[in-house]
Order: sequence, then C-alpha cells, then structure tokens
Amino acid sequence: MLSVDIPPARAGHGRIVARNVRGETVLAVARASSPLRFVRTTSGVCLVTFGAGLKDGDAIELDVEVDEGATLVLFTQASTKVFRGRSMQAMRAHVRGTLIALPDPVAPFQGAEYTQRVDVDLEGPDARCVLLDGVTSGRPAYGERWAFERVDLRTIVRREGRVLLHDGLHLDARDGSIARRMDRFEALLTLVTFGVEPNATDEVDDDVVVATSPHVVRVAAKTPERALTAVRARLGHLPHHMR
Repeated sequence: MLSVDIPPARAGHGRIVARNVRGETVLAVARASSPLRFVRTTSGVCLVTFGAGLKDGDAIELDVEVDEGATLVLFTQASTKVFRGRSMQAMRAHVRGTLIALPDPVAPFQGAEYTQRVDVDLEGPDARCVLLDGVTSGRPAYGERWAFERVDLRTIVRREGRVLLHDGLHLDARDGSIARRMDRFEALLTLVTFGVEPNATDEVDDDVVVATSPHVVRVAAKTPERALTAVRARLGHLPHHMR
C-alpha cells in the first residue's frame, strides 16, 4: 500500500468490507489491530487511535472495500493529535458503491513529522466517494502554532485504473516559517468528491476562505471549527446520496 521509512513502534492495520445485503449495508469484515480500533455506530464506523493520537513510529494502514450498492461512512471522534516524532496513516480503498470518509483534521504538535496517503480506486461508472483531509495549526494555546517539522498529505483517486485526481499538501519547516506562510489561518481542509456534487460556492470573509474547482473544495479558516462548518454547509444534502 505505502512504503515510508518510519520504524514502526506501533504498526496498526485495519480492514473493512462493506456489502449490500438485501438493500442494506452490512459490514462483512471489520477488524483492526492496535493502535487502531473501530467503533461501530448507526451512522458508520468511527476510527479511533489508542494513546490519544499518533506517537513517534506509529504507522497505521487501512484497507477498505465497498461493494456495489453499499455505502460506508468513516469518521473520527475529534482531531487526531500527532505528537513529536515521525508517524503515518494510509488508506487504500476499492469502491464499487459509495465511500464517505470525513475524519476531523490532524493536529500536529511541535516537532511532528506526519505522512498521510489516501488511495481510492472507483471500480465502475457508478462508484462514488467523498473524502476529507486537513491539518490544523497544532496547539496555539500552548505556543505551538504551525510548529511541526513536516506534514505531507497526498490523495489519489482513480476510476478503473485511470487517475482522476492527484492532490497533495506539503508543508516543511525547512522551506521557511510555516506560521508566517499560513498568515491568519489556523486550519486547512480539502474536500474531494466524485459522483456526489457538493453545495459549493466561492466565498471570502475575515474568518474563512473557500475556493472550489471541479471535484475539489479547499477551505482555509481562522479556527478549525469554522473550517468544518464551511465543509458541512457544502455537504448538507449528503443524506440524500446515502439512502
């Protein structure tokens, strides 16, 4: 799935298979190893990490399969803390139905080096996905504002082998002050949609900037809460697509 040079202090792996059984989505497989675990809810699967976040050497990989006619919703309880050191997360998904992955943004602390990879294969013309990723400034209340060493996020979406989108965000302290480049903003989010059209319009005010392009909505905001509110406003119609 992903090869990165991180000594795995805690290497976790998860696998989820969502099937369509008589018109209902059923989890045929849902298993995970520490530090990753799943909490099933009526609205989907909550991804949880032990230890309140990702620590030095943590490497988590998630394999997902969504059958035709099934809808899988993945989310987190809150932002994933990324502590000092090197850690990574990766998700590889084969989708014939609908995958909706809406985790809260990661919050890298001072000295963190974080790598994330999302690789989605849409298998068939009716396969759909909604993917959210993002990063916050960390712990500004403790003087750690954009104080991490490096964040490298990358998302690839293919349909039947053809690359539809290759999106990335790379922030590295070696390139200069990240806090200075982020200006007044405390969170950056990217929403990717294929087969589900968001309620998206460009807007600019003192608290949030939203820019849209085909299949991508980018949000920069003065607070993580404001960024998530802007994203949710564009997904207000989502339950219609989940039926």
